[in-house]
Formats: sequence, C-alpha cells, structure tokens
Amino acid sequence: MFSSTLTIHATAIIHPTAVIGENVTIGPFSIVEEGVKIGDGCKVGSHVLIGSHTQLGKNNQIFQGAIVGAVPQDKSCKNGGDRLIIGDNNTIREYVTISKGTHKSDGVTRVGDGNLLMNYVHIGHDAILGNHIVIANSAQLAGHVEIEDYVFIGGQVCILQFCKIGKLSMIGGMSGVSQDIVPYSLANGERGDICGVNILGLRKEGISRDEVKIIKEIHSILFRQKLSLAKSIEAINALPPSECKHHTLQFLNKSTQGIARMNDKFTPPNNN
Repeated sequence: MFSSTLTIHATAIIHPTAVIGENVTIGPFSIVEEGVKIGDGCKVGSHVLIGSHTQLGKNNQIFQGAIVGAVPQDKSCKNGGDRLIIGDNNTIREYVTISKGTHKSDGVTRVGDGNLLMNYVHIGHDAILGNHIVIANSAQLAGHVEIEDYVFIGGQVCILQFCKIGKLSMIGGMSGVSQDIVPYSLANGERGDICGVNILGLRKEGISRDEVKIIKEIHSILFRQKLSLAKSIEAINALPPSECKHHTLQFLNKSTQGIARMNDKFTPPNNN
C-alpha cells in the first residue's frame, strides 16, 4: 500500500504487502519485505534491508547498509524470527543490525523513541530499548538485553544476554558488561565495574539536587558499605521518599543477573 507522496528509487524492491505512510523516502537497492509497516516521514537510505514483519513509527532515519529486522542469530530459532517494533524519531546509522524477536520471549524486539544507534551497532533478538538512548559505534548487545531511558553506551561495549542497564547510566567504551548496571551509574572496564554516579547525565536531564543526594546515598549503601543485596535494599527503603529511590528499588527487585559492583582498586573521580 503506497501513498501519493512516497518516493521510491527505481532499484528498490518493495513487497506488495508492505504498508508505507506519507512522505517516506526509500533509497537505491533497498529491500522492504512482507508485512512491513513504515510510518510517516521515514527516510530509508540505500542498500537497507527492512526484514519481514518490522514496524517503524514516524520520522525514523535509516542510513545505508543497515539491516533492520534481521533473522535472529539463535540456533533454536527455526522460523526466521517474529517481529521488530521501532518507535518514532530514531536515527539508525550505517550497517546497524537489529534482530527480530523469538519464541523465547513474547516474540518482539522493541526500540523506543528518539534513540541514536551509531555505525555497526548490533541489537540482539528480544532486546528492549527505551527512549533517548545513545549507543556508540560497534557496541554489541546480546539477546534479551534491556536498556532503560537516557542511557549512554560507549563504543565497542559488549553486553551479555539478559543484562539490564538502568536509567541515566553511562558505560565507558570497550567495557564488557555481564551483570546489571544500577540506574544513574557510571560503569567502565572489562567487567563493567561501577565507578561512580553519572552526575553530568543527571544534571543534563534536570534531576534535582535533592534527588541527586538520594542517588549518592543509594550508591554508598550498595557499593561502599559491604552489605548483601537484601540488606542494601532494606537500607535503601529507609531513605526519604524519592522518585529515583523508587525506580532504583524496582530495578533491584527485578534484577536477574546480579548487579555490577565497584572495584575496590578503583578510585572514583571527584565529580561532585
């Protein structure tokens, strides 16, 4: 189904079941497979593959060579994957690959709104990405990874399957993440060790001084007082009411991989 304002290059291949909105551009040698839905205002560059049963919201820009809605890289997936749902206003740069969901979850890989995925980023099957996330060049996310809002992930970071990355956290380039990263944290190194609070990110998003104070107290409880996670949760519960406290407790209670800890040999920067 094509609108009257659609611009498709003569060399592009569009499946007849694809539904394409208004003011959409599709570049040379791109392929749009069956069951795809592309929202208004999307721009698809050259040599892009949009895999079957992929849904794009409005005003997404996909650069050349990207594969959006790829078959999952999972030996147990026998049907070519289920679906990929992408929101609005995302920028997907050159040669990004995003896999569809599988039967191991609800069958859907999800990407929210306003995200920037830089060159060669890979998003594995059944991943869930929130909103306003920046993922730098060549970062690799395994299957079932969950990324909350306003996260920054540095270049060449590798994140193990099922890991969760908390809201407004930042992961330094070339880090390896094998456990959950608590919201509002800085993480870095081959094990993704916690190395402080993401003060600059909190200030940028307008988090109040009172909330930042609570976040620092939470970090002290989790990473400096040598408590078990259960005891840490008890101590955090005793802190004054706070939106950030509530969100952190929710995150801790749904953690399945265990949380990344602070390396005792690391001296965190003075970022007060």
